Amino acid sequence: MAIVVSDFARRLRPVGRVLELEGWHVWCASAIDGPDGKTHLFCSRWPAATGMSGWSTHSEIIHAVADSAEGPFQVRDVALQGRGRGAWDGQMVHNPTIHKVGERYCLIYIGNRDGRPFTQSIGLAVARSLDGPWRRSGKPILEPSVRSAWDWLMATNPALAQHPNGQFWLYYKAWDFADKKRKVGLAIADRIEGPYRKHPQNPLVDYSNIGKQIEDPYVFIEDGMFYMVMADDNEGVVKKRGGIIVESKDGIRWSEPKLAYDTTDVYFGEPVQRFERPQVLMRGGHPAYLYLAAGGGRYGTSSAACLRVEN
Repeated sequence: MAIVVSDFARRLRPVGRVLELEGWHVWCASAIDGPDGKTHLFCSRWPAATGMSGWSTHSEIIHAVADSAEGPFQVRDVALQGRGRGAWDGQMVHNPTIHKVGERYCLIYIGNRDGRPFTQSIGLAVARSLDGPWRRSGKPILEPSVRSAWDWLMATNPALAQHPNGQFWLYYKAWDFADKKRKVGLAIADRIEGPYRKHPQNPLVDYSNIGKQIEDPYVFIEDGMFYMVMADDNEGVVKKRGGIIVESKDGIRWSEPKLAYDTTDVYFGEPVQRFERPQVLMRGGHPAYLYLAAGGGRYGTSSAACLRVEN
């Protein structure tokens, strides 16, 4: 079947790897423009010695800064770490996505209590400055459902859309134990802190009917339309190791998937590597940059990569 290429994909131009750390895996790069005229990047990192699976036991969230959205970024501080024994996010923190809500910066992330990969919930940390200090919610803002539901194992990969009606629409990924596929659901709140109500039509994005699954949703609104960018990973819904984009008028019913971004060899002239966790930097209501976690690179570990979105 021919690949349908989206307008979004046609507008992408490679920048390169913008944050690589020797001895660390870097993942989940989420950018925001700061009041200082610099671009601030919030990423997950964990020691390379723990392997790729070390994210579930050792991940922390770092804050890096650059004069340009195209980097290079320098680590300024560690924004969040696991809080320790007894806390819902005691073992690790991961999957940051940064947004400004009013006069506050809101860092949405996942955590787990004991390092098991299927125990994640979604939390919120709030600060008046991108340098912190970050005040965390005492409990998750979104948790897995009861055991009989499709999303009872975990709630992860948070993606926030600030709806024009003032609500906060929190998209998330869960793993459906019944058919062992990753799917995307939605929860809605009137306040960023919640409470969040899961949508009755969940899961909203589901490719299990063709034996496929997706990963890492990111949602943005442009000119009144909702867009969701996701990682295709090894599934081949559109193209293995590339990305998917779908669109919607209401944020509930989504279009057929198109190619959102191609594979690492196309942009960086290197062998195909992991290319996941897409995050979009918006400027003036339009996508300006796409950040991705990319395998390989200078140290042979994952790093933060950047593509420019031409308008």
